[in-house]
Amino acid sequence: MKEAVSKLVSSIPDGLWRDAEAAAAAVRRAPTVVVATHIDADGIAAASIAKLVLERMGISHDVQFFKKLDDAAIASLKSEGSGLVWFTDLGSGSASKLEGFTAVISDHHVPDAGGRNARTKAQALLSDFSAPCQVNPHMHGISGASDLSGAGATFLVAIAADERNADLAALAVLGSVGDLQDQKTRRLEGINRDILSLAVASGFVEAEEDIRYFGRETRPLFKMLQYSSDPFLPGITGNEQECISFLLSLGIELKEGDAWRTWAMLSSDEKAKIITALRDHLSMRRRKQETIDRLTGEAYVLTREEPGTPVRDVKEFATLLNACGRHRRGDVGLSICVGDRGPALSEGYALLKDHRYALRKALESAKNRGITRMKHIQFFDAEDDIEETIVGTIAGMLLGGSGSDRTAPMVAFADSMEPSDVPMVKVSSRGTQELVARGMDLSEAMRTIAGRMGGVGGGHNIAAGATIPSDRKDEFLGLLDEMVGSQLSR
Repeated sequence: MKEAVSKLVSSIPDGLWRDAEAAAAAVRRAPTVVVATHIDADGIAAASIAKLVLERMGISHDVQFFKKLDDAAIASLKSEGSGLVWFTDLGSGSASKLEGFTAVISDHHVPDAGGRNARTKAQALLSDFSAPCQVNPHMHGISGASDLSGAGATFLVAIAADERNADLAALAVLGSVGDLQDQKTRRLEGINRDILSLAVASGFVEAEEDIRYFGRETRPLFKMLQYSSDPFLPGITGNEQECISFLLSLGIELKEGDAWRTWAMLSSDEKAKIITALRDHLSMRRRKQETIDRLTGEAYVLTREEPGTPVRDVKEFATLLNACGRHRRGDVGLSICVGDRGPALSEGYALLKDHRYALRKALESAKNRGITRMKHIQFFDAEDDIEETIVGTIAGMLLGGSGSDRTAPMVAFADSMEPSDVPMVKVSSRGTQELVARGMDLSEAMRTIAGRMGGVGGGHNIAAGATIPSDRKDEFLGLLDEMVGSQLSR
């Protein structure tokens, strides 16, 4: 494992590693720490790494979850008083507002233009311990959308603090997959890949070439195919009876005793037979080779977890964490990540069940409201029918669903429930890798336009969000349509 740690450290650009060392030094000498993190799977995994590092250092700490780092959240954190704030999976987009904080930031979102250079902050931190130090891949020419997640950036701080924290690599893998960083090439890349190698060497993770559909461990086999979306299977996706008929035609037994068989229960020969048949199915319907290739890729398994549970498959574990965070119980996800397999896991399963129900209802509501196509974007307005915490997920599901228009990013509005002097609306946007390849950058667009309106925005080139005054939705849409069009024409 020591060799894997050395390989990882050698793969990290010198400047990024110096920032991680500076952040680790700041954390090590802090009397108390507040970990401020995002509510999604990557944020919860990042906070779990930070929490375990602080426990091992014997530093008193508290973990707080935020949907966004707006002025109210910043004011709340400032009221905590002395001590260090460790921002994980957020902070970079608001770095210019954090002057005066005793803080470190381990994040992967695009930094705001007002923040000072990461290396300058790292050096300042060593002398005056007052300027926030950022550990962020974007500041070193590395993609924060595909090469390093928020949990990954936090893990760099962890191993800079103590190489024995290498056993936390699996949590970094969990955060990266939860942030969909394996989607572009169907496997983890960049620094993520070296962290994965470390997790494999530690014996916590297995990586295997397999089918990429969700639910390999827990969904009945026919249900896994029924809810398939990337790639969409014409005539099979969404059709339960056709899924059953397809599997029976291949001689696949659907049950083992009284239990429905899952993908994980199949033999390697059965898996190969199904994958071949699915490839043939897509080929006969003249799907492009790159679409057919998306059937398979790397899948990640947490080897020490019980087979058949949502915490064994990394993609399913990430969905469990999202269910916790999106329903305001990030603390439950945190407890599961740090090892609770009793009450917290049971509560997590209940939240996951509620989450799936909420998504089904929200998807139905969005479809009923309808999608409006503009020149370069498409959108729907959920108003108060869909919670702001899941409207982005619904936008992504609509973009990847049956008969969807993938030639334009999907934008979604939902009324914000946060207290405010004026009514606010949450904006979520989702794109595709093809649109990113053509120049689309939703993070730049959302941050720039929201800023003009007195709101906040940011994220990644393929997925971003914002909060703006609700009476400026039409203006926002016009500017966003224009800016995305400009990006795509570059």
